[in-house]
Amino acid sequence: MANGQRIVTFLFYLSDVEAGGATVFPRLNLAVPAVKNSAVMFHDLKKSLDFEEDSQHAGCPVLMGSKWIANKWIHAHGNEFRWPCGLTPEE
Repeated sequence: MANGQRIVTFLFYLSDVEAGGATVFPRLNLAVPAVKNSAVMFHDLKKSLDFEEDSQHAGCPVLMGSKWIANKWIHAHGNEFRWPCGLTPEE
């Protein structure tokens, strides 16, 4: 991939779903319902650039209604010099 690995994902919900359609993060035991005008942000990589296992997610089937979403991915290339900055010198 020309842009490198994804480091951050934004998932925007563009519609309400009458039943089903949640985004689930199984490792976190978390289900995020699809609510119009809400969003989820999560890191795909750790600062070490290892895969963030907790970012594994899936979209549950929509049981009633329609689900419209938009994704924004932030990739590693072009962010190399911004990524190392942390709140403490160790980060």
